Amino acid sequence: MSGHGEREQEVLEGLDQLFRLDTEREQRLSLLDTHAVLRALADRVRREHGFDIALAGLVEDGDLVLRIWAGTQHDALHDLPIPLGLGVGGRVAAVGRPVVVGDYCRSDRITHDFDSQVSRERVTGMVGLPIGSGTARGVIYGAQRNATEISDRTVDALGRMSRLATLAVDVADGAATLADTSVAAERRRIAESLHDSVGAMLFGIGSSLRQLQTEARETPHVAQRLAAIEHQLSLAGSTLRESVSRLHDARSDRDPGRLAADVAVSVQSFQLRTGIPASFVPVGLAPDLDPERRAVLVRAVDEALLNVEKHARARSVVVTLAAYDGSVSVAVMDDGVGRPEPDESPDDQVKGPAGTADGGPAARGTGAGLPALRTRVERLGGSLRLVREEDGTTLRCDVPLPRPSES
Repeated sequence: MSGHGEREQEVLEGLDQLFRLDTEREQRLSLLDTHAVLRALADRVRREHGFDIALAGLVEDGDLVLRIWAGTQHDALHDLPIPLGLGVGGRVAAVGRPVVVGDYCRSDRITHDFDSQVSRERVTGMVGLPIGSGTARGVIYGAQRNATEISDRTVDALGRMSRLATLAVDVADGAATLADTSVAAERRRIAESLHDSVGAMLFGIGSSLRQLQTEARETPHVAQRLAAIEHQLSLAGSTLRESVSRLHDARSDRDPGRLAADVAVSVQSFQLRTGIPASFVPVGLAPDLDPERRAVLVRAVDEALLNVEKHARARSVVVTLAAYDGSVSVAVMDDGVGRPEPDESPDDQVKGPAGTADGGPAARGTGAGLPALRTRVERLGGSLRLVREEDGTTLRCDVPLPRPSES
């Protein structure tokens, strides 16, 4: 029974760790409060550049939503959802470039779906700039209540602020991805712990029950009670199997966080296997991918890490994941020598789209798996490049995001 008690304690400790992990995740994300950064930038827009009103919003469920405001006199613009393409902000979010209008309600550069809300604030000139690398994640605005022209110099200065906002959003998104990845890894670990500890405990109890049933055949009342307990034990076993399965399969095939979780597991396994320090850095939001694209990207990471382990004599490795301009990219960078093995054949070569590695000489691959991987990548319309420099080697795999018809 002491063994059963120890296993029960292990299960309780595992559940406590999961609850602590969730709490730590929320605490870490609170330190990367994108809204707090945007509020500070909105204050700077007014204070340093003379705008009467500053606004900022992020894209939420397909619409730009104004969550930050400073200098408004009414609430018509507060929490206002703006479909992409409409007004100044919607146009900025749609095209990913700054938009400037000297007279909002008369401009022919924008739609006029929000003239009534803007007019309540007596706004004339307005400028909007995108937040986010690649597809716009949001917009930061400056607006004036007089006819003063918004100069190119002011727009350039605001551009620096929008880049700061972009950095804050990308860092916060990356931190959220890492936190979600940690939770996914911990869920898997707890599932394995439940399987090993509780599963073994239930098996032991079942064996003891069967032995008691054999001894109690001449006592019908006791045998009946033992049979009922065995049935309850069977139900507990089924519940355990279902719980473990849900923990393992908590992420669906199209869950945007699954790619990051899979890459993180590969990086962690490499570090445990080799002892070489390895870091995983997701940039921005994890993309929504189909299983085939996700498998190719994870395979690229695994193949690159295997080559680092076999050939590079590296002291550190960094793996990045980023989505931008309709593509998703993984890059594995090491600081080793990347010396090829003596038996490597000329067929083990990986080139960029034009037959070169980023414009330089064609780089030789370090394993027979790379040419096959390159074929899979190119079948999806992507590219695989291996670049060697004096301070290390980078393998980069780019795959286009699925078109809407493929989703």
